Amino acid sequence: MGYEFSPIKFDDMGNIRDSVFSILRNAILDGKLEPGQRLVERSIAGQLKISRTPVREAIRQLQLEGLVTYIPRKGVIVSKFDKDSIKEIQLIRAVLEALSCSIAAEKISDKELRHLKAIVKQMSNESHENNSVKLSSLNGKFHECIRKAADSPRLYGLTSTLNEYVDKFTRLTYTSFRRIEEATAEHNKIIDALRKHDSSGAYDAMKIHVEKSAQVFLEMAYPDENK
Repeated sequence: MGYEFSPIKFDDMGNIRDSVFSILRNAILDGKLEPGQRLVERSIAGQLKISRTPVREAIRQLQLEGLVTYIPRKGVIVSKFDKDSIKEIQLIRAVLEALSCSIAAEKISDKELRHLKAIVKQMSNESHENNSVKLSSLNGKFHECIRKAADSPRLYGLTSTLNEYVDKFTRLTYTSFRRIEEATAEHNKIIDALRKHDSSGAYDAMKIHVEKSAQVFLEMAYPDENK
């Protein structure tokens, strides 16, 4: 296994399985563990300086999320996000994000609206620096603010999980200045609907925004298939 884990500190051991799950999950989503790479219980446990049981439990949880796959006679490997998988994730995300935005339109405060406007302004300022990581992070804060405004814990959890999957996809789209300009206009339409407490308008504006982002990513990630 190419990437090596650091031992879990004693302070992190409140719930060892959850800690191991988070470590492995983040390593997969950050690309430190690559698609097709094997996850070996004994090796991971040795690096983390823990028993194999919490590693085994964490791997089972990763299987439920589809982040790893068990292959007979080969073992557990990191799953590959192919084009169809990405489209499926983005389709689900578009509906959940739109629903969050619709609910938020009924509850959002003036303070939260000001915060959203400040994020969009900061994104506009950062767009000239060509920093896709920073722009992606600000975009995440924009969506996070809306999810919190919706005040729906279960919906928040589902949507946040999906956004962790698509963070790397979003980062790629923010390397395109054209997409940055489009996203800024879409963000402003979302804010306008939220300001008017227009649930239907907020739903449509967010759904269009997420779907457009997904479309641009697929065009950039699979250029040969768009010719």
